[in-house]
Amino acid sequence: MRVTRINDFDILLQEGSTKKSIIVLHGYGASFQDLAPLYQYLDPKDEFNWYFVDGPMKVDIGMGMKGSAWFPIDMVGLQQASMEGRIEDFFSQSVPDGIEDMRERLIHLIKEIKKNSHEVYLGGFSQGSMMSLAIAYKEPELIERLFLLSSTLFDEGHVAENTKHIRHIPIFQSHGSVDPVLPFFLSEKLKTYLEKVDEYEFHPFQGGHEIPMPVIQKLKTFLEK
Repeated sequence: MRVTRINDFDILLQEGSTKKSIIVLHGYGASFQDLAPLYQYLDPKDEFNWYFVDGPMKVDIGMGMKGSAWFPIDMVGLQQASMEGRIEDFFSQSVPDGIEDMRERLIHLIKEIKKNSHEVYLGGFSQGSMMSLAIAYKEPELIERLFLLSSTLFDEGHVAENTKHIRHIPIFQSHGSVDPVLPFFLSEKLKTYLEKVDEYEFHPFQGGHEIPMPVIQKLKTFLEK
């Protein structure tokens, strides 16, 4: 695995033996190193080209440390909305600030990667999965498979109106039943739209904001199809 730079994005690249590529977007405050170990479990035969992309936005994560992100999130506002029972409105009724500009940048990156790829699979964890879903809705022809790990619904009106345009994309969704960051009921609400696509898998699990081994094993099967 090596670090490279494509279209102004820092990327951890693990090259495989085929022309299939998997692009992975990490969660808020993490980095491209966070999910990189997954490829050893998901692709033991080194068939895929893995692109672990680093979010270009730097955010405070406490103790004087910085993490990476795709778009800003008001973490204090998110916690307050959660305590007041308004978390559904925090995301689902609007487009997060900055997500549209970042989506365009990532679309250009995917198009560049696709020049040397027969198929491109896209996905991520938490904020990275939200970003992945936004890309799929905007440019559905770029993506052959989509995986959403601990995602949530945002801009519900757009999702409701445009899910028909991503019906051809197989989608994998997982979520913890006691997720303290993005509540489980929001994943179920997202599910009501995504389950309308031609091939859809929903994998709830007993746990929090995480990617447990049973989900990794099921995701491996999904990617191998």
